[in-house]
Amino acid sequence: MIISCRNRKLDFTIDAPPSKSIYHRELIIRFLGGDYTHLAPLDSDNDDVRATKAVLTALHDCVTYSSKDGSVVLPCNESGSTLRFMIPVAAAFILGQGRSSYGVNKLIFTTAGRLFDRPLLELRDAMSPHGITIEKDDVTRTIIVTGEMTPGTYIIDGSVSSQYISGLLMALTLFTEESHIEVAGELKSIHYIELTTNALLKYGYPVHMEGSSFYPTCCGYTTKSTSHPSFADIPFKVEGDWSNGAFLLCMKEWSDITVTNLNPSSIQGDRAILDYLDAIHKADNNSATGGADTSLTWDCTDIPDITPYMAVIAAFALDKAVFTGISRLRIKESDRVKAVREQLSAIGVKTEETDDTLTVYSCSRLRKAGNKIDSLYAQNTEPIKLSSYNDHRMAMCAVLIAVILKTDIELDNLDCLRKSFPEMIDIVLKYMQP
Repeated sequence: MIISCRNRKLDFTIDAPPSKSIYHRELIIRFLGGDYTHLAPLDSDNDDVRATKAVLTALHDCVTYSSKDGSVVLPCNESGSTLRFMIPVAAAFILGQGRSSYGVNKLIFTTAGRLFDRPLLELRDAMSPHGITIEKDDVTRTIIVTGEMTPGTYIIDGSVSSQYISGLLMALTLFTEESHIEVAGELKSIHYIELTTNALLKYGYPVHMEGSSFYPTCCGYTTKSTSHPSFADIPFKVEGDWSNGAFLLCMKEWSDITVTNLNPSSIQGDRAILDYLDAIHKADNNSATGGADTSLTWDCTDIPDITPYMAVIAAFALDKAVFTGISRLRIKESDRVKAVREQLSAIGVKTEETDDTLTVYSCSRLRKAGNKIDSLYAQNTEPIKLSSYNDHRMAMCAVLIAVILKTDIELDNLDCLRKSFPEMIDIVLKYMQP
């Protein structure tokens, strides 16, 4: 597909889509509380939310009709969030000690794309002492979960994914006995864990935290305080997504679009894009008034989803940017360190990497100047060929490059945007076609 931003003014208003991070949590907690009214897929749902709805629907059908062969198939598609949340949640819900098994002794999580290859070791090691076995079937590319899940103390490495911890928090609330989670090693993406604890608190199940230990409410979802409203009385409300909102705000830097539906007081970690853009503006101002070359070092440990956008705009706004804490970018839908380096290389930008850093250097002909790009590409007759790597974040990076360079990009796959931002496909088709 050709994405064309040549000789056109982008001037429209766009809502940031609903936060899929919050959407997942709302769906799961309400389901565990007996509210099944939000499981039907909507036209506006991204693929990740559809995956969580599909898994919850499969669990609901299992409870309603029981299993014929002792197993239940839970389709995660390519959603890492769905898989990591739902392994502990489904295990506690169906295979939990003291709970009815509904005739099920095996959970089969199906996958697509790179999901099967993404890590689960830390979750497996945390759940194994509590009766749950997690195995990968290389032939069918499915994740098989068996056993009887027990309450107690769960020890988990927090350095790979906060989603393991969030899944356990929602799952352990089901048990009638107290449980807690001890996080070993570095705790990554604490803001995402806060999204989970806030969602549980919203429905009356506070999580107590001491240091790196979490103590969820036990006997949850069934026992409620008489002073606490029922699920039906609590609005199902999802605020705008700062992961996709960050992309839109980066695009806004080189266009006249208006971005709405973002809560500036949100606890979503990707709201950090505001601080990053502010730092770039200050560096730009210092340079414009005779200051030194603009260089920036930014810790991306807790914001891996928006780091690719930050790297792209760094090439146009800074002399040099060093992004640290980027190791987890390699295990996303694509190796995003490799992918963003290849995209930037295609437009003449020099980059370097180490195990945990990505450095982006300015290309002088691409530097931002008065919201205009002095670029040889503006005169190109042939589009620049970029790959999406079947990764929604990298597809958005390609769109961002087209917007900044005001040129044509030939992208191999735009449909991967359905994973998190399907509305963006309509925007491209409406405003960025030759």
